[in-house]
Amino acid sequence: MYRIEYSERAIIDLNDIYNYIYYDLVNPIVAIQFRKKIPKSISNLQIFPYMGKKYNKTNFRYIYFKNYLIIYLVKNQNVEIQALFHKRQNFKNVI
Repeated sequence: MYRIEYSERAIIDLNDIYNYIYYDLVNPIVAIQFRKKIPKSISNLQIFPYMGKKYNKTNFRYIYFKNYLIIYLVKNQNVEIQALFHKRQNFKNVI
């Protein structure tokens, strides 16, 4: 089983998404559900770390969770969550 690790950037992204949904969209119920469900989706990578699509010719992979892309790397026995983006954001310049 692979170990899930979060980069500093990924933690900030998770908090930003939560705060956006909770405060900007004024939808605390959806924000709380987001915070509960996204780790469950990411935990699938513990068993299937290569289930995500490979991004171009890089080592980055991604999976979708609702409207968000979860960008990650597989290294040794670890899955490193690198960043999260809304599907409409231009993430290609960041990777």
